[in-house]
Amino acid sequence: MNTDVALARRHHAALKDLFTRQSGEAADFRALRRVLGLCQEASEAVDDAYCREKLRVVGEFAAEMLSHSEHGRWGRDSMSGAEFLRQQVLNALELFASRLYSIEALEHRGATGGSPWKIRSNFAQT
Repeated sequence: MNTDVALARRHHAALKDLFTRQSGEAADFRALRRVLGLCQEASEAVDDAYCREKLRVVGEFAAEMLSHSEHGRWGRDSMSGAEFLRQQVLNALELFASRLYSIEALEHRGATGGSPWKIRSNFAQT
């Protein structure tokens, strides 16, 4: 299995930074190319179906947000369409980061010889 969590985290950080600064109010094809490239590279860094799905979601919402400036159909009462799309991207990125954490924890437990499913709890002991 091809897993480079550190590289995937770097791509995640770059994507998060881009969407933290990006308003999405105007089309930005250069930013869209960058996003799609980072998503592809992150997907290749971690061979995980859940991660690939979250990165696909990022790519789709990014394409909708960055390929044109008309986001009316995505608008909600409390936020513009562009802001809604940006929040969807950031939510998917948060889920991607959470999965990376889980993958890393499982790899660490496997490397130290511990079972990833064994949990010690004083609560269950009598």
